Parts: sequence; structure tokens; C-alpha cells
Amino acid sequence: MTPLRGAYTALVTPLQPHREIDWERFDALLEFQRSAQIDGVVIGGTTAESPTFRRGELEALVARALDRLPGSMTVIAGTGRNDVREASELTARVADLGVRHVMLVDPAYNAPSSVEIRREYLVPLAQSFPELQFLSYVIPARTGTCLLPEDLLQAYRDAPNLAAVKDATGQPDYSRRVRTLLPPPFSLLSGDDNRALAMIHDPEVRADGIVSVSANLAPHAIQRAVHAALDGNRALADSLAPTLLSLGNMVSFPVREETTHGPVDLKVRNPLPTKAAFAMLGAGIGPCRPPLGRLTPAGFDWLARHLEDVERTGPGVFEPLRTQLGSHGSAASADELRQSWSYERY
Repeated sequence: MTPLRGAYTALVTPLQPHREIDWERFDALLEFQRSAQIDGVVIGGTTAESPTFRRGELEALVARALDRLPGSMTVIAGTGRNDVREASELTARVADLGVRHVMLVDPAYNAPSSVEIRREYLVPLAQSFPELQFLSYVIPARTGTCLLPEDLLQAYRDAPNLAAVKDATGQPDYSRRVRTLLPPPFSLLSGDDNRALAMIHDPEVRADGIVSVSANLAPHAIQRAVHAALDGNRALADSLAPTLLSLGNMVSFPVREETTHGPVDLKVRNPLPTKAAFAMLGAGIGPCRPPLGRLTPAGFDWLARHLEDVERTGPGVFEPLRTQLGSHGSAASADELRQSWSYERY
């Protein structure tokens, strides 16, 4: 199987005001990614709000992506679920559509141990679909569990089509241990936008690329920086690094909100900032599905300021977005944006 290498966008799901999928905007997002020559897209991952998907939505999104993207772009379907039976059924359905790459996030909340993730989840699923290439997604901050590098190695030995890991642990030692145990051609991709270039440059990691949330907004910049790093063009990669760091820092961010009961520390989580940023940049793709809702007032202000900082760091970084996606409807005023994307008070 061909290793995964390059920049892959964890695609958001555009929604209409009544929170059904906006197919016109989804097509536009696919074309935007294609024009950036991004290496591939993840459809139905957690950035896509997959926990809120209704029956048939993943398959419909995947079919649309396969139909509209060139064969040179890899379509990865997010079929990881808390229930192994559901994950297996979803994997079978997207495989029937023609997908050859699937991503399995560690099961959240029921939070099996690492050995259980390996023995009851990854290996049985990968062995059931030997024609597919599997990408394991490790993000303990969101799932409450963590597949250990040692179990990843054993899973790879038991099911060699488990051929990649998306490391969103935020821990450099994790990826170093993975690479010690699993050298190329096993693929190691960063799941943290603000760590991707460092993981590629680190001689103990030698990451193969990134699954990026920021690439929803700036795929041209992400693609250029990642491939510069992979190709050894350190000067170009370093010149783009501040922009990528700024983009990555707004995927999820902490904020302090002043309340009538005293200050409250919060974390604004993906994909809410990304969808709000689309709207702030004049290229709205609709709301999130509950329980994701709106930013707090302090969160809204932080994100608005940070978008300005990103553009100062990397002039023109959002120009392709505005050019290709910014003509959708009339531009919202600052007051309208605040009303749509921020709670009036905490």
C-alpha cells in the first residue's frame, strides 16, 4: 500500500440554518481544496461533527467527495465509533462506494484501555477489511483514552493494513516512540496543526505530514509549508512557520470569561472556531449542530483579533478563501456576526 504523505484536510461539514447539510457549500469546499492541490481530505472525521451525523449522511458525503475530487486526491472516511459493530457497518458501506482509506478514532467516553483498543477495535476492523488502509487517530484530550505506541506496533503486526497513525497527543515523546517502533513505510501524521512542521523536522520523528483543521481555511498555505518541510526546503518552511503556528493556535483555544459569579476559564473547541472564522472572513458555511453552539463574548473577541493577527503574520493567507468562497450571500456586518456567533452574555 502507498504510504500517506503530505497535507490532508480534516474537512468541516457545511450546514444550512436549519442544520441540514448544505450540499452547495460542500461542493464549493471540495473545489477549494482541489484548487489548493491538497493531498487529500478526511470526510466525516470529528472536525466534521461526526458524532451528530444521522444515518446515511457519512455515505452521502463520501460519495459526493469521490465523485467530485480527482483520483490523485486521497479520500479518507472517518468511520471510528464507540460501537465496533457500527464502525464495521460504516466501513463496509464506504468501502462499497470506493473508499480505500478509513480513519478510526479511539473510542470516546467508554474509553477502553490501550490493549482493548488494539484487541477489540483496531485489529478486528482492519482484519475484516484487508483491502482497505487504516489510519489510527489518537487524541486523548477528546477521547479520555490513548492507544500506546507498543499496542500500535502489535496491531500493525497483526494487521499490516493498519498503516498510519494521526498523532494528536500533543506529546513529542509519543511520536518519537512511535517512530522508534514503526519506521517508514509506516506513516506518522501530525494531528496538531501547530506541531506539524516541528514533527517533520524532528530527526527522531520524521513525520510524513499532517491531517489539518487549519487547511479548511488556508489549504494553499498548509500545502506549501508541509511540502517544503518534507522536501527539505527548510528556508521556505521556516518562513511559513509563524503563519502555520498562528493558524494552529485558533483551532482550539483557552479563554477567560468574566461572569457575575467571578472569572471562568473555558476552552473553545474545534470545529466551532473554524466555522466562526469562515463567517468572519466573509465565507460562511453555516452553524454547528448542538451541543456545539456559539462562542462566549470573550471567545468571539479573541478569535476576531486572532484572525487579524494571522493576516499580519502571513499577508494574503486568506485571499484564496475570500476569492473562491467569499461571494456566498451578502457580507455580514460586525453586529450580525456577533449576534450569530456569540452568546450575548455568559
